[in-house]
Amino acid sequence: MHGGFIMSDLELSKSRILKQLRGLCAHCANAREHTCPVQRIAIQVKAINGIPLIVNSEFRGVLWA
Repeated sequence: MHGGFIMSDLELSKSRILKQLRGLCAHCANAREHTCPVQRIAIQVKAINGIPLIVNSEFRGVLWA
């Protein structure tokens, strides 16, 4: 149960980052078909995966698997 909560924190953090990244490009912000550097970075953020690091019951990031 607690493990699912931790992964939710990771996914929530990634979602916030992706939203901010999309704000850097007018086309991404308007969901237009195009190619830009922001999209490449977003793909890398989406792919972040690993072992969640918990300190004092707080999500502190990911240890790379």
